Amino acid sequence: MARMLSLLRRFARASDGAAAVEFAIVAPLFIIFCLGIIDGGRMLWIRNSIQTATEEAGRYAMAHTTATDTELVTHAKNYFDSVGMDNPSFTVVRDTVGTTNFVTINGSYTFQWMFPVLDFGMYTLFDFGNVALDGKSRVPLIT
Repeated sequence: MARMLSLLRRFARASDGAAAVEFAIVAPLFIIFCLGIIDGGRMLWIRNSIQTATEEAGRYAMAHTTATDTELVTHAKNYFDSVGMDNPSFTVVRDTVGTTNFVTINGSYTFQWMFPVLDFGMYTLFDFGNVALDGKSRVPLIT
């Protein structure tokens, strides 16, 4: 019995392999955290690119007041092509307030996560689903 107590005390004081156990606990959480940062950054980059594309189409509309809706949508899509993702849908709405004509360019995109779900059999973690991203620019057309 004394020998068994001695072995248990020695086992409790031993620190061999403690770093490996700590790494096994921390590494998966760190990897999930890093992948989330990458995916979140990608989402913000696409959202900003949609907004910038609508603003560029708005600037084009102000400089070319006779541009058609198709030309404005094409201009926005051409600007967004540099992102290299699927094209978002762009729409153009024209309205008049008083004597001023306005054009509104809307862009929308459904963002899909690269790492959408952590599935552990009967447990599912972090199911974020798809995220709707949009951008909008409204400019006056002064002739």
